[in-house]
Order: sequence, then C-alpha cells, then structure tokens
Amino acid sequence: MTVLPYEADIRRNNPLEKRIVLPVNAFLVEHPDHGNILIDTGWASNVNDILPKYLKHFYRPQITPGQTAKEQLAAKGLRPEDIDVVLLTHLDIDHTCALKDFAGKAKRIVCAELEYFYSPRYVYKIRQVWDTWIPYIKTEDRIHYRSSTLGPVGRGFDLFGDDSVLCIYTPGHTDGNFIVMINKSPSDRFKHHGDGDVGSSFAVIAGDAAFSETNLNEHIVPGYGFNRKLQLKSVEFLADLRKSSYCCGMFFSHSSPDRTGMFF
Repeated sequence: MTVLPYEADIRRNNPLEKRIVLPVNAFLVEHPDHGNILIDTGWASNVNDILPKYLKHFYRPQITPGQTAKEQLAAKGLRPEDIDVVLLTHLDIDHTCALKDFAGKAKRIVCAELEYFYSPRYVYKIRQVWDTWIPYIKTEDRIHYRSSTLGPVGRGFDLFGDDSVLCIYTPGHTDGNFIVMINKSPSDRFKHHGDGDVGSSFAVIAGDAAFSETNLNEHIVPGYGFNRKLQLKSVEFLADLRKSSYCCGMFFSHSSPDRTGMFF
C-alpha cells in the first residue's frame, strides 16, 4: 500500500504528491488456550476489483500470489476453518478486505460495537468499503467497551474474560479503533494498572494507533485520522507501553516486522 504516514504531509495542499510504500500486515496469534487468532485480514487477492476508483488512487494496492492472509496461513498448514477468532481492530478496507476468505469458516468474527456504530455513519464511508464486512454482520460478534484503568481513555474489553487477550480502546484513527495486548499469564491489568506496571510479559499488536516505531519515538501522529488529539493520546499510551520492562514486542499494521515469529 502507498500512503502518507505523517501529519506534516497531510497538511500540504496535495498530500498524494509524495508517497512511500508501506506493508499491510495481518497477524496470527497461536494461543495455547484459545487457538488461532487472526488479527485483521489485509488485502484480498482481488483487491483491485473491490476498491472504488478513488480508493485505488489513494492506496494503490499491490499484492502478489502467496501474499494474502489465506495463502500465508495455507503455507503454515492452516485453513480458514482452523481460525478460532478473526479480530478486526477497525473497519478500514485494508483491515477487512480479505474477510470474505474467513467469513462462514472461522469460528468467530469480532469487532467493537462502537466501531460498527460509527462506520455506517459520519465520514467513514469515504474510506471503508461496506461490502467487505456488511454481508457478514449477522455472524460478527460486536463487543461493547467497558471501563478500565488501562488505555488512553480508560476503556476496552477482555476478549476471553481471562486477561489473556485485552482489546484496548485507542480512538483517533477511527472512533472505535483498538490495539491488542497479549498477556503471557493473568495480570489483572484492566483492574490494577493504575497502581503500577502489573503482571507478566506481554506483546502488543498496535494496529493503526501507530504505523511504526517512529510515531512512538518522535510522538508523530500517523495519518490518516479523524481526531488528532485522541490519536496523539493513543500514540503516547503506546510509547509508555513500549518502555515497560514487561513488553516483549510491539507490532504495527504498516511497518515491516523485525521477525516473522515470536514466542513468549
């Protein structure tokens, strides 16, 4: 995908004049208790048939054989039926494009109720292609955010109710966007994070709350977003998480990962 990541570029008169190439990542978590969790779906093989003309010009997607999530999972010996949860951090097209490969096959599809609520409204229709997720809405598990001491605005949900996979509300990029914290063992982070850095080792899938380490290190708000102040709060929250001695890794949807696998 080619898109501008930095706020400074967005403020120019014609931001699409200067482009960089960014990856579009999906992430597989092989959880010992809850099975295979796919976080976002990335581009589909027929992405250029799905995107409307203006989004083709914006994204200019490039995908070659073997690069879709379905194909990469097949290379690991996994079928869509082997995915226990498809977790959608938000409903932008580069995160939902290949949902069709998993809908009706994966055991569960999850997104935030708040993201669903705003997506058919407001300005998200500009960059979200409803045909990638609306047909499957009856099979999607839409979860409400709850109060928490963890996160830039203190809201999120515990995916399995056992503190192993926490979806932390990080608004700004979209109104319902979340990041995913995977805990090695129970930590009660939702309840007691305000008392200090509680618990065990964790990894974070940062999604689009930040595009890269640069956003964290320089406190640069990534584009595009709809609330710059909330985006900055989310970036600052991620930067604090990254500094934790318990943080084993942080992975971004539009940054080349340092490694293809991590065990902890």
